[in-house]
Amino acid sequence: MITIEQIRKAFGDDRTPYQINKNVDCGFLVISVLRERIPYEKCKRILQGAEHDILYLCDIDEAIDYLSEEDLLILADCNVRLDEDSNSFALFV
Repeated sequence: MITIEQIRKAFGDDRTPYQINKNVDCGFLVISVLRERIPYEKCKRILQGAEHDILYLCDIDEAIDYLSEEDLLILADCNVRLDEDSNSFALFV
């Protein structure tokens, strides 16, 4: 289990970048990682909403028990951020 502090650190400016293949569809990868880790009963909709260039993903509280530090590095490298206002992950596309 990870903590909110680990999420903030992984998504922070001082993180060490994870090397991801640039040919990877990050949107697909992020949604796949979250869907694989979080049981359907805990989060029925990984994609919660969208705006012009942001996809709002699952609530942090729904995901925190199921994600690892390695998962956070993958999410961070795919440009996922913590949206404090909605308490959810946000993917900039």
